[in-house]
Amino acid sequence: MFIYQIILAVSSSIDSLGIGITYGIKNTSISKFGRIILFIISYLITFIALLFGNSIKGIFSEFSTKLLGFAILFFMGLFIFIQGLRDDNVSADFDNSNSIDYKEALFLGFALSIDSLGIGIGGGIIGIGFSIFPFIVSVFQMFFLSFGNYLGRKLNNLSRLPNNVWSIISGVLLMFIGVLKLMF
Repeated sequence: MFIYQIILAVSSSIDSLGIGITYGIKNTSISKFGRIILFIISYLITFIALLFGNSIKGIFSEFSTKLLGFAILFFMGLFIFIQGLRDDNVSADFDNSNSIDYKEALFLGFALSIDSLGIGIGGGIIGIGFSIFPFIVSVFQMFFLSFGNYLGRKLNNLSRLPNNVWSIISGVLLMFIGVLKLMF
């Protein structure tokens, strides 16, 4: 089950890599306080979504919850995949200051955690515990955002991957996990 938690955490957080790269290329930094806000929002949304998914699990039969968990993960993955194909990107630097402050971090935190909401509900339904998973998601989100920002700054003058590549990968991973959970 731990491997599913890691894969789901990576899947729900990998968009942060693309956002980080985008900000790095634009020389936009994220303040330490902004990073703390992003971490807390990611943790809380994932935790609440897992609780909700876990409570739904008690209402339905084992097969129904497996099917529902598959459907949520698969269609969430499909939605993210389609967004990636459309190249929908998040930008939170509203004042064009090249710095994400705490107010902008609130917006960015909720935007980046939308995936965690659906994944958390699906994860709760398929039995992922809510003790460590929200922490793992938040850590991966911070890691990908920070690493992406670092890479973006380094790649500033080089050719770059399209920003939507990370959304496409995230969507495919989610659909794959949904199919795996339905089969096993």
